[in-house]
Amino acid sequence: MNSPQDIQGDYVPLLPKDIDLEDDDPNPTPAPVHVHPLLPYLALAASIISVIAAVVLQLNTATLSTPDPSDPRYVATLRKVTPYPNMEFKSDRMKGIGKLKGVPMVWFPPYIVRANALQPDMAYTNSNTVTLSPTDSMFYLFSMKNPPDSRCYVIAVVPSPSSLANSTKSYSASGNLTGIQVYNISYPALRALQKQGEASTPQNGGFTWNTRPPRQGLLGTVDFKPATEADEWDVEADGNELRAPTPLFECGGRSSIAFEVACQDCRLEFDQILSMPAMAFDVAVIG
Repeated sequence: MNSPQDIQGDYVPLLPKDIDLEDDDPNPTPAPVHVHPLLPYLALAASIISVIAAVVLQLNTATLSTPDPSDPRYVATLRKVTPYPNMEFKSDRMKGIGKLKGVPMVWFPPYIVRANALQPDMAYTNSNTVTLSPTDSMFYLFSMKNPPDSRCYVIAVVPSPSSLANSTKSYSASGNLTGIQVYNISYPALRALQKQGEASTPQNGGFTWNTRPPRQGLLGTVDFKPATEADEWDVEADGNELRAPTPLFECGGRSSIAFEVACQDCRLEFDQILSMPAMAFDVAVIG
């Protein structure tokens, strides 16, 4: 009897008959590749289609980069809030319309007081004349009654050139009118500011540049920028102009808000009067 080792040693695997163990030709000739005669033309057509598609895509991109003011899909075509809407109506009707439409309520300051660094001991009385410069600041006091959940922000309202031309209002400006600073001022200064506004003469109270309310922090900045005409379109508008100029701050249930307006490299002068067209630094309330 053969052992398993003997059986394994006698085993020889069989090869298929159609497999040659030796290659007679060391340099075989590759089989010819047959190219369809229409293939070059198809490749050319595909290249032309690719070029046409790239041109069409570029044209569509250029069209999208130039918004159409009549297209309601663009954010900047939304109607902007008009300062002091429906001012020709009585105050109670204005409040009803404001609640119905949900538009922000705009408060006008009863007290506007100036302080001048070049005259540090000069006390100014309440005045509608706004004067801003590197050495002039304006202090605003707002007396208001807001719902408990209200939030506020500061705005700079400037009429469009055509509205300004058709009115008796004007302003004098130079320098950089963007980034005008708005500062919080201390609460104890509110009553002093109110007394200054009520004073008929500088000797009756108020504050000077040396005794002005201290700044508690930068609330934000505003741009003194004219409103866009109704038939104009700002191609750079991206919807940011619909946001609040300064950050929102809680103002619910408060009766008084005061802040300082200052600029480092501008000169601005105008009369802030409660009439249309509006031109002012105001507080808007939402919520």
